[in-house]
Order: sequence, then C-alpha cells, then structure tokens
Amino acid sequence: MTSPTSAPRPRWQDELAAVLENFVVHRNHVVDFDRAGLAACRRGLSKKPMDVPAMFQYIAPVSLAVPPHWGPQAQEHVEAAVHYTLALYAFHQQSQDQRMHHTSGKRRGTSVGRAAGRLHQALMSTSPEGVDRRFLAAATADSVEEVVGHLRALVPQLRQHAIPLDYLALAADLEGWPDPERRARIRRRWGLDYRWVPSTKEDQDDTAATDR
Repeated sequence: MTSPTSAPRPRWQDELAAVLENFVVHRNHVVDFDRAGLAACRRGLSKKPMDVPAMFQYIAPVSLAVPPHWGPQAQEHVEAAVHYTLALYAFHQQSQDQRMHHTSGKRRGTSVGRAAGRLHQALMSTSPEGVDRRFLAAATADSVEEVVGHLRALVPQLRQHAIPLDYLALAADLEGWPDPERRARIRRRWGLDYRWVPSTKEDQDDTAATDR
C-alpha cells in the first residue's frame, strides 16, 4: 500500500517549487535574490488572493497546474495558498542574505511547528511565551486568513533569528486548511514538531532531512 509520505506531490506544488527556486539569482558566482519580484510579492501581505496584478506571473503557472476535475473551489484554495505563501516568504526573505526557504527535496524541511519551536528555544532567556501564544493562535485558527495573520506576526522574529521555513510545505498546509480532516492532521503535525527539542546543533541540522 502506498503511504502518504511516498505519494507523489501534486503538479501544482512542483510548479510552486520552480517559482520559489527562481527567486534565487546567481550573479558572478554569488547567490542573490530577485529583489523586485520579492517586493512585488510582499504587497500581497495585506491583499486578498489575486488582488495584486504584479503577483499574477508567479501564481498563474501554479494555478494552471491544478487538474480541471478538481473543480473551481479547489483551484481557489490553491491560488489562496500560493498567494499567501509567496507574500510570507517575501516578507521573511527581506534584507536577508541567506535563503529563508528551506526544503530538502522529497524530505521535509522546516515546518511551521519546527520553526516556531526553534524560535522558542532561541528566546528561552528572554520571553518565549509570545511565540507560544502566536503559534497556538495560528494552529487553532479556523480560516486560512487567520492562520496567515498569526504567521505574519511570527515571521519578523524568525527573520531576526535567521530561522528558515519550508514554504513549499506551508503552501500544501494552507491549501489543505479548509478541509477539517486535513486541518486536524496538519495541526497535529505542527504540534508534534513544535514540542520537538534538538539536543545539539547536529540534531537540528539532521531534522531538516527527517521524513514527514
């Protein structure tokens, strides 16, 4: 029997992976970023999906990869997930020299739960309670818009501590959020990842390649 971890990901996620890769630019053997493209996507933070024309070029190829038989509602869910994912990533990447999107191919990168858990650890000597509140608010939100609102409050702290996030995984989670059963599974995974505490830096690095 094929398990969920071995099932091929939908083609729209492959298209989004390509979009995220294209924000990385190599100039004279130096890694840089498409600053103009990221600036365009940041405008989506306070806008509804498909309300920012400058983002169409990034959302369209992903939206077109949604199978027609999925229906218009599923396509809207994908478009919303991609819109908010790109907006949050662009916000996270702002003024950063190292990449804030981290994935490991078919293996899991840094989930929302794991990133928030690392931020909690980073703030142990000051005030991790704020991270707890924001993470719990995001995890228990009923709508995609609520989740994004709470994540928007976490991202500046993740950026400050150079903690990356797997934005491809985030898009998949946001796309599935409207479905109560999928939302319950995502919440459980986020919660387990949040309470996971690495004992060494080597453990932290290894977990980026842990199977979902």
